[in-house]
Amino acid sequence: MFERASVEDIDELLRLYRKVYGRAYALPLGTDPQVMAAEITSDRTSWLVARDNGELVASIVGNVEPADRLGKMQGLVVHPEHRGGGLAQQAVSSLAELILSDGRADSVYGTARTTSTAPQRVCLRSGFKALGIFPNLRKAARHETMVLLARHQDGVLEQRHPVERVPASLGPLLDAVDKVVGLPVRPELVPDAEVPVRRGEPAPEVELISAPRFVLRRYNEQLTNADRRFYPFHTPNVLLAAADGSYEVFAHLSGNDGYCTLIGANPDAMAVARHLDLLIEQLNDYGAFYIETLVPLHAFDELGQLLAHGFLPAAAYPAMRRDGELFRDYVVMARTMQPLDFRGLAIDAAFQPFTEQYIEAWKQMYLNTRGVFR
Repeated sequence: MFERASVEDIDELLRLYRKVYGRAYALPLGTDPQVMAAEITSDRTSWLVARDNGELVASIVGNVEPADRLGKMQGLVVHPEHRGGGLAQQAVSSLAELILSDGRADSVYGTARTTSTAPQRVCLRSGFKALGIFPNLRKAARHETMVLLARHQDGVLEQRHPVERVPASLGPLLDAVDKVVGLPVRPELVPDAEVPVRRGEPAPEVELISAPRFVLRRYNEQLTNADRRFYPFHTPNVLLAAADGSYEVFAHLSGNDGYCTLIGANPDAMAVARHLDLLIEQLNDYGAFYIETLVPLHAFDELGQLLAHGFLPAAAYPAMRRDGELFRDYVVMARTMQPLDFRGLAIDAAFQPFTEQYIEAWKQMYLNTRGVFR
């Protein structure tokens, strides 16, 4: 029933996305004809559509990064008059099987909304596993929490590098992951390190450069190590540079919805660590309301520094990247500048452990009152 979209479908697709989401849809996949045409004709994209009596009634988009062997699913939409008949699940299953069957990807992931449990359950019934939440991820009509799901090729999850130790604050997240997909070994939980306050030490001035072509060229010149530039489906469009030349941070900042990813740092992440608060403040001034970064689970010092500067473990992606004969697990560390508001959150029970661990971590980070009455 599903077939590949063509550029002749763009007008119908625009009407379908507008019908379902109104003017609140944040992604250019459903709003920008030029972006849609580029995606439809790309050899890295599988855009599937379904019709009923000639009318376009469903759409879903899949992308593959061949170098990273990773697939991404997004843009699922079903016409309101055609819901409830299994069309959404057929779309998700068809796309996942297409991406994983051609040998280019070891796993495929997607996010789902929390305005209802339906999109989450569609993915769960299609073989995807719950892996975390993204509080206040994107701003549509409001800042909305999303959930992360992924589906792996058979046997991939059994071929993962063990991790010896992690900061203790990651323990509850790993408990949740262990229940879903297991862990190669149980890492040692090491008490979180406290970062000393440096009083009177001047921080270097930070300059933000918003010149996407220059930033991408600089990124490709400076970050040549595959480990340091692993951030699938994200390319930097802004550069935060210390005026004294001591570090550079490459990020992607979406002005439409306040979403920001920290993609890489030069000379390395630890050179930036003690200036994270200043960088976050600068990004917030430029409209970033949600900031995340992707960190290998074995990067103990980097995880510790992020925790010390207000980042919390929001999700995990087991076996995300191949390293030698085995795969590496990754953690999504997130910081939101908007107040948490989970009222009206509709979430399947599969995500409850991830939600609870995030809320508890947030409380420990921002509502810890130990010592107040001493």
